Amino acid sequence: MITLWRMMAALGMVLFLGGCVPMIAGGGLVATDMVAERRGANSFIEDNWVAWKIRSAYVDSEKVQAGNVNVSVYNGKVLLTGTASSEEEIKEAIAIAKNTRGVAEVSSELIVQHATAMELAQDVWISNQIKIQLLADNAVRGLDIHVETTKGVVYLTGMAKLVPERDRAIEVAQGVKGVVEVVSYIEVEGTTLPLANHKAKTKP
Repeated sequence: MITLWRMMAALGMVLFLGGCVPMIAGGGLVATDMVAERRGANSFIEDNWVAWKIRSAYVDSEKVQAGNVNVSVYNGKVLLTGTASSEEEIKEAIAIAKNTRGVAEVSSELIVQHATAMELAQDVWISNQIKIQLLADNAVRGLDIHVETTKGVVYLTGMAKLVPERDRAIEVAQGVKGVVEVVSYIEVEGTTLPLANHKAKTKP
């Protein structure tokens, strides 16, 4: 059961770090996200609490460059994206995530590569453009789809009610300028498959 102090701490981390929450113009959607997402308020808070614990462990780690690793958590399933300096760093990042209490599964899309400041800024711009378009699209419940981008490769997580909604979210992401590839980890409501079992890579 989620205690009050954990709820407040998790919400605080969401406000400061964003987590896997779609945030527009500084985070005005946080409170709405918590009550509107299909996963429910408890799962929303617990997922952000888990993400915060993983990020904190990365900061304390001597082997992981925390600023280069993106952590998305949805219903206890963790997706790591971003860049790393070595395979050893990737293994350590995965191990830390797997050993974090509350984690059900870990999937990694981390790559050994250097990202420049310009590339990082471009990735943030791409993610924000996709989030805005998902929220504006009538065929997609944008609050349920979360976006991370690494070197133009977009990773979508979250939940869709039906397959056409999932496919539409992928289509929206593909239409944004600068997107090289879209990797979908979006679950369809009611499925119980592990995250990695329904990953689909698509290109425009």
